[in-house]
Amino acid sequence: MNQKKAATIVLVALVLSMTFIVFSPTLAQTNDSQRQKAETLLAILSNDNTTIVETFSSLDAQNITVPRTAETAYSEGVEHAEEAFRLMSEEKFGEASIEAVEAMKKFEETLRILESALPVEPTETEVIAEDVISLKANITRAAEYAERLENLTAQARARGYNTTAIERTLSMVQQHLRNATRELRALNLDGATEELLNAKTLLEELKAPFDRLTNLVKTANIEKYLEDAEGRISETKENITQSTTLTAAAKDDAIAALNNSEASLANARASMGNNNVDEAIEDLEEAKNWEEESKRAVTSVTATPNAVSATDKIPTKADITASR
Repeated sequence: MNQKKAATIVLVALVLSMTFIVFSPTLAQTNDSQRQKAETLLAILSNDNTTIVETFSSLDAQNITVPRTAETAYSEGVEHAEEAFRLMSEEKFGEASIEAVEAMKKFEETLRILESALPVEPTETEVIAEDVISLKANITRAAEYAERLENLTAQARARGYNTTAIERTLSMVQQHLRNATRELRALNLDGATEELLNAKTLLEELKAPFDRLTNLVKTANIEKYLEDAEGRISETKENITQSTTLTAAAKDDAIAALNNSEASLANARASMGNNNVDEAIEDLEEAKNWEEESKRAVTSVTATPNAVSATDKIPTKADITASR
């Protein structure tokens, strides 16, 4: 059994023994002033001991180790308390009072040590500050998400999609977020929280229409990328073929890589025909890698104005989708 558990059991036993002695019928019949003083001291000692029991239990519940100095002080207090009980039972009230006072001193020392080990509760000001910081962070995250949705909406609108309903809802979201910020500045945390929840509810309602819009924009971007990539590869192959400085081996390697790239683009078109956008993106990534392989083959020898430039831009995955 660990020391905390053992100490708690001893404390409970001590409370019971104190209660028995303080309310003993024999002692109750005695009117001696010294007896009354000793009885009062033992009653105070009993209350102190109960507080120690509660503090030990609180620390144990929070898995906080009891300081050894507290255990030592308490053990010394118990020794004085036991001696006070023994003297009380022998009706040596003056001596019992002296021992009770010594026990009280040790119990008070124990309580001071235990209280210092308990976690400090945050002040009301600290709690409010934490709530303000948390709310501000949540409002900022919601605003950033709303901004991303507005950017996507602008892209979709530029491509001719009808985004009127979505724009109207986003306008309401922004209004709620402005209201939340205003309430937060006034430290009206309940009002700020309510406005933030209203904004989040509207954003959640936009999830389904935005998913559809995202797929539409992504599909349009992929189609454009396919057209650009096909034209770029065709032109690059022509440049490589007409180059007068590239070695035959370099030309063969570069053209072979571009042929593989064209095959990947063809696969991407087939995937789009099957409405498999994710698979199409993977095919485009592979096509891009083959383009890079072709460029490495070309730049492995000295380039001339007729050769492919080593600085030609190879699109990234973000270029392929560019949906957000």
